[in-house]
Amino acid sequence: MKERELNELLLEKFPEIKKSFDAYTEWQDGIDTGSFLVVEDVLMEYIKKVLCKKDYKKIAYFCETIEEIYAKNDEYATNVIVVGILENLKCSEYADLIVDYLLPRTRKEFDEIEV
Repeated sequence: MKERELNELLLEKFPEIKKSFDAYTEWQDGIDTGSFLVVEDVLMEYIKKVLCKKDYKKIAYFCETIEEIYAKNDEYATNVIVVGILENLKCSEYADLIVDYLLPRTRKEFDEIEV
C-alpha cells in the first residue's frame, strides 16, 4: 500500500476529515501526501475531538477501522497505524479511554508500546 491508497481508504472510512484533509494537503502533494503526516495532523485531530466528546459509537468505529487496516498486514499501513495512531494515543490523555475499544491485534500492539 502506498500513500495514495492509504489516504483514499482513510477518506472513505472517515469522510468527516475530507475538508481538513484537502486544506492540509493542497500545499503539499494532495492525495499523495505522506500518510504519516495525514494521520498525525488530520486524522488524530479528528479522533481526539471524538474522544473528548466521548462519542462512543465513533470511537468504536475508529477502532474497528484501524484494526481492519492493521489486519491487512501491509508494512506501510501497519507502520502508520502503530507510529501515527497507537503510539500517539498511548502518550495522550485518552489512552485509558480508548484502550477498552481497541480490538485484539491493535490492543496487543498498544499494550506493548512503552512510554
